Amino acid sequence: MEQLLNKKEHLECYMYDNKDDSIIKYINKSKGEICIANGDANQIIFLIKGKITFSYGNYLHQNFTEGTFMLFPQRYKCVLKFETDSVIVVFNMGNKVDFCKHFSLETLSSINKNIAASSELHPLQVNKIISHYLDNLIKSEIAGLKCLFFHELKLKELFFYLRIYYPKKDLFSFFAPILNDDFVFSELIYSNFDKIKNVGELAAITDYSLSGFKKRFIRIFRISPYQWIMKEKAKKIYHEINCTQKSFKEISGEYGFSSPAHFDKFCKQQFGTSPGTIRHNNKANILDF
Repeated sequence: MEQLLNKKEHLECYMYDNKDDSIIKYINKSKGEICIANGDANQIIFLIKGKITFSYGNYLHQNFTEGTFMLFPQRYKCVLKFETDSVIVVFNMGNKVDFCKHFSLETLSSINKNIAASSELHPLQVNKIISHYLDNLIKSEIAGLKCLFFHELKLKELFFYLRIYYPKKDLFSFFAPILNDDFVFSELIYSNFDKIKNVGELAAITDYSLSGFKKRFIRIFRISPYQWIMKEKAKKIYHEINCTQKSFKEISGEYGFSSPAHFDKFCKQQFGTSPGTIRHNNKANILDF
């Protein structure tokens, strides 16, 4: 493997990209380990080798197949449990990535405007071009090449390969959970909705009047802001009940419920049963973190 020249200079550079929110992360895990992504950014994860189960939003303990990659939109924690020794490569998309100067995520949404975007996760297979790209990237990561400028270029290169070598219908399904014709506005919503207490506070973050905010929100999400917030809140709570050992009191407090009775009522309205019953039915799969 090629060695980095002037490695000390590279490691001490302010552009060295080795933080938790690094654009690209090469992760090698042993059987039984757990990796948790907090959902602060849209992530594309490639399973290079091994077997993994993941829990994300409404998805609980699903299989992640070797040689595939998936988009995990920001919003929910993604819990990866490594069933065997495994290797993954994680790409943090950031706020805005386009396939090229003439083809954006909004373009992908507009050419499929007669097809409703889905929130379902849709994995894609790694083809020969992507496999070769990942092999070289991993060699660079192992050698210690973690320059922010380099990572930005490699992320752009990945999107260019997706644009060129994957059918638009497959790209539409893959990116569907984050597709709309106003990517910047929607990402602002995703980044802030769990920090607010009501629709008015969310509108204030976007610098819109309440009425203007609601109109724009409904045009993009096709649902009222209040209904959307409740739906997203429910998914996060469902994940907490099923995938953590937090007490219901802790969960209730974190999500702003005034009392255990209020939390219990919310769960029965959203899930059709109590939080205790939900956890009991899934107790064999609760993770220790």
